[in-house]
Amino acid sequence: MNLFGRKRVKKHGILLENFLDGEQHCRNCDAACCRGFPTVELTAGEYATLENLGAARLQFLLDGRYYLEIENGCEFLVDNRCAIYGQRPSICRRFTCRDM
Repeated sequence: MNLFGRKRVKKHGILLENFLDGEQHCRNCDAACCRGFPTVELTAGEYATLENLGAARLQFLLDGRYYLEIENGCEFLVDNRCAIYGQRPSICRRFTCRDM
């Protein structure tokens, strides 16, 4: 019996060395990576870009690290798609996941 209406598929996250651009890579994705982590680490430039885009869930730590909170879903996730795909952080460009 499945209480929530869909079978959960285990994924294996991979952080690539190079960007994996092109919407084809995300076309059949259920945006698990945009919901599955508490935060995404940013560079200072990415922090500034997201701040200019109106991000409300940014964190700057006293040790100089920058983060975007994405727990329970990234604020830029709209209809299961990234609303800032062309301007998304480098860690998002390098991340991919595959079925285990």
